[in-house]
Amino acid sequence: MADRLILVDDLDEESIKGVERIDFMWRGTEYEVDLNPEHLAEYDEALAPLLKVARVKQGAGRKGRKATKPKSETAAETKKVRDWAKANGHEVPDRGPVPAAVREAYARAQAEPGPSVPPQGAQGDAAEPATQNPYAGR
Repeated sequence: MADRLILVDDLDEESIKGVERIDFMWRGTEYEVDLNPEHLAEYDEALAPLLKVARVKQGAGRKGRKATKPKSETAAETKKVRDWAKANGHEVPDRGPVPAAVREAYARAQAEPGPSVPPQGAQGDAAEPATQNPYAGR
């Protein structure tokens, strides 16, 4: 014989007819509550103004997949940090992530008054000619 699950409304702790289990998340914590039709209507009414303006989270409902982290910096910004680090005696790889200590030093330097990132060619280096776009004019 199969077991039967009888849901009891969590608010009045009496109703069993038409009770539904509702799952929801609030500030990163998942919850569930059992509500009778009357309390469910109140729940729907309370959420209606928020649902009108809310966005459906992309990827909602997919489990087991990690969302890719959006890039927080552009390649130009990363180059700026690398150039500053090299000009200021920090060891930084030409590729891959810039070490956190270097990023922190760069952020501190940006907070200080005065120019912290020298303009290109300001160190007496001859500016390299821009690479021509092979697809330009096609």
